[in-house]
Amino acid sequence: MKLGIVIVSYGHEAEVARLVDSFTPQLREGDRVIVVDNKKPWQMQEAGVAEIIQHDNGGFAAGCNVGAAAAGDVDVLFFLNPDTYVEDPNLLDVIRSGYDTPLAAWMPYLVLPDGTVNSAGNALHISGLSWVNGYGQRPDIRDGFTDISIASGACLAVRRQWWERLGGMAELYFMYHEDTDFSARLLLAGGQIGLLHGAQVHHDYDYSKGDYKWIYIERNRLLFILATWPWPVIAVLAPQLVAVGLGLWAIAAKQGRLGLKLKSTKLFFQAIPEAIRFRRTVEQSISAAEFLAKMDCSVDNPFLGPVADSKLVAAGYRAYYKAASWAIRRK
Repeated sequence: MKLGIVIVSYGHEAEVARLVDSFTPQLREGDRVIVVDNKKPWQMQEAGVAEIIQHDNGGFAAGCNVGAAAAGDVDVLFFLNPDTYVEDPNLLDVIRSGYDTPLAAWMPYLVLPDGTVNSAGNALHISGLSWVNGYGQRPDIRDGFTDISIASGACLAVRRQWWERLGGMAELYFMYHEDTDFSARLLLAGGQIGLLHGAQVHHDYDYSKGDYKWIYIERNRLLFILATWPWPVIAVLAPQLVAVGLGLWAIAAKQGRLGLKLKSTKLFFQAIPEAIRFRRTVEQSISAAEFLAKMDCSVDNPFLGPVADSKLVAAGYRAYYKAASWAIRRK
């Protein structure tokens, strides 16, 4: 089984060299390592055994697509963020083991430098928001895998045939949410995604990345709903989607981000035609009810602040989800 490791960089020359060196001893004959350098003027000339591709920046998703194409006829594509690194001596063997499962895509634990979980899969939440699951816990290192709905793009493995079937990452997102969209489209097409418990990848993640991150996350949440969710799912979830949207406007006002919120909204409206065109390409092999069943309605997440501790909010979301599931099955 041949592995194609793809790393998309934007000014991460030192980090990429460290990452490539960290997993090089685990490579096998036929494996390929592709680094896509998205930042001009290009500074990256070499990174160990990696092949460097200099690419005009079209965003993270476009870089992934370019790297995947350059990897050639490998069996599995393994995408790693440049701010990750490998200390687990069995990582690539565990990634290869996913090829012997029914999974279409999979990921190992993504852990922070202190060894706690950064992501054990991400949420496919009925609000359209996406956050990491398992944050702050200790990884449960053992054999086997657990079904998840969204795999983190920071350490995503996917079978080549599934990558090609879905057409790779959706470039309309530019950055953020493209991994959520890819996983959701894979589920819609009937694929299965798993968390492999046998390995972990370390992640030097910086949570504060400035205004541009906030703008694109806000824009892309709405694009993801419009471009990918089945219409019946949007219909039954519309009332709470509106409520969440109003809540995000209130939060933006409270935090002094109304200007950024307006900018992200403008960018969303500008991208609507592209999102509609993309929607026509989305394969759906499961019903809208089955897709809704793969979504999460829980709010017990530390990133949600006081909402995470509210029993009233949690009960309301459970009741709404139950009613939406009944309505969509009845339809």
